[in-house]
Amino acid sequence: MNGAEFTIGVEEEYQVVDPDSGALRGRAPELLAEDGPIREEYQRTMLEVSTPICTLAEEVRRRVAERRSFVQRLAAGKGLAVAAAGLHPVGPYPEEQLSEVESFHRTAARGGAPWRMMHIFGMHVHVAVPDREAAVRAMAGATPFLPHLLVLSASSPFHLGRDTDFQSYRTVLRDMSPRVGPPLPVISIAEYDTLVRLLAGGPVRPGENSPLAWDVRPSERYPTLEFRLFDVGPWLDTVALLAAMARALTAMFADKPVGQQTGTEMQLIRENRWRAARFGLDANFLRLDPPTGEQRDARASIRALGERLAPIAERLGDGDVLADLDRILARGTAATAMREVHQRTSSFPAVVRWVVEQTQVGAAGG
Repeated sequence: MNGAEFTIGVEEEYQVVDPDSGALRGRAPELLAEDGPIREEYQRTMLEVSTPICTLAEEVRRRVAERRSFVQRLAAGKGLAVAAAGLHPVGPYPEEQLSEVESFHRTAARGGAPWRMMHIFGMHVHVAVPDREAAVRAMAGATPFLPHLLVLSASSPFHLGRDTDFQSYRTVLRDMSPRVGPPLPVISIAEYDTLVRLLAGGPVRPGENSPLAWDVRPSERYPTLEFRLFDVGPWLDTVALLAAMARALTAMFADKPVGQQTGTEMQLIRENRWRAARFGLDANFLRLDPPTGEQRDARASIRALGERLAPIAERLGDGDVLADLDRILARGTAATAMREVHQRTSSFPAVVRWVVEQTQVGAAGG
């Protein structure tokens, strides 16, 4: 097992904002550079940027830094800025900002008013797998640990000018769709593909996205397992850490038999996921194996997961990145830092400006 196996790539969705007022601006189409790494996204207030295929989590950090620098220069040339956080703290989120892409309009029509106004910003980590059966095995194995990873990404405490009391309110908004959440138990890629076809009303064409938006799923576009649950965040070290942990989880379970989770276990996973979104590092997670009612605080749970993943990360070449876990836990989440800015300034524009600053390559947190 080495860096040539289980290669990784990252997609990040950025807010397009006014650098002074911090307000969202629906000017993303102006930043779509030909032959560049920028792609149009669901709303005109957002951009998606992807890395090339990487062999190490540290390379992910470097490539994301390059992409951010490119987009930041492009935005500055238009009098704009970009911010990496799961939600804009104020909005507004007008329906007319929907991008002129047919599939996005179908999504909005199906989802109704909430989805026409949906402005959420995520980070997706793709991990290459030997085959799609391995993707199903790794998906099932990784699912109980999704709350642990979600905590680390939390960067969306505010919505519509109010403190939501959540660390990741983006998670709550995603959950308005019945096709989002922790994966349900499937035993093979044949079963998964049948489910996709049923929901899509027929075969999914090459290059199209799956109608399933589970927190982790086999990708329809790439030979990867795709982790979709993360808030995009401002700090590059957290990006690299999440990539390393997602990669190690995939490698850990790719060749193990699919375990069949019980209804009790699935409900406890959903409970832990909600606690992660609500309380972040202050959450207490319920034990799954066995489900005894015992609880463990999030920091201890995440450290235990890090210790379990450490030998795999070392073999993959990501040991140094995973070794940063304790420092990142001590620093806390971006959501907590955003709350501290608001408590100090009583200003949502100041929060956005802080996120813009932290998104800059070389910022203190990254």
